[in-house]
Amino acid sequence: MRPREAPLATAAAVAERFAEPLPSAFYDRPTVTVARRLLGAWLVVHAPDGVRAARVVETEAYVADDPANHAERGPTERNRSMFGAPGTLYVYRIHQVHCANAVTRRGQAVLLRAAEPLAGLAADLAGPGRLCRGMGIGKVDDGTSLISGRVRLTEGDQWPRRVVRAPRVGVSQAADRPLRFLWDQHPATSAPRPWRRRRLT
Repeated sequence: MRPREAPLATAAAVAERFAEPLPSAFYDRPTVTVARRLLGAWLVVHAPDGVRAARVVETEAYVADDPANHAERGPTERNRSMFGAPGTLYVYRIHQVHCANAVTRRGQAVLLRAAEPLAGLAADLAGPGRLCRGMGIGKVDDGTSLISGRVRLTEGDQWPRRVVRAPRVGVSQAADRPLRFLWDQHPATSAPRPWRRRRLT
């Protein structure tokens, strides 16, 4: 675990951090690695009403040879962003909500499932739909860059001491694969919270 820094919570600190996105090399790694390493990263959005920021506390990996992966059968109009460069933002709509994903290797991505609001943001971000709604992320952001776009992921200031790995939520295929990663005991994670699952140190 990296040493902790003093938490950053002011709007000015958020704006400054917004200019320092995670590089493309961060995403150009095995998707499971990226899914775990994103815990603690800051999700920062430059919205019309100012800068919004949240700390990522839960992710899901969608990998190669994965029936639950939208890209499993190749490129389509809906999933074309998943075949973009590492660090592309893939946003899709389901059940009247949007879900945001960070593209890693070609046809693979990490779903941003829950986050802790920062810098005075008053929003419930526990769940991918709530996260997008609270952060102001929509279909218009699909295909944009997490490195140079208005939605970015940046280096965090705190990281989990322990990570819980569990099956993904809401998938009908490959539902038993342990590709969901949660900051252990963090209150901003989404239900169900599998705290009795195997922990990774």
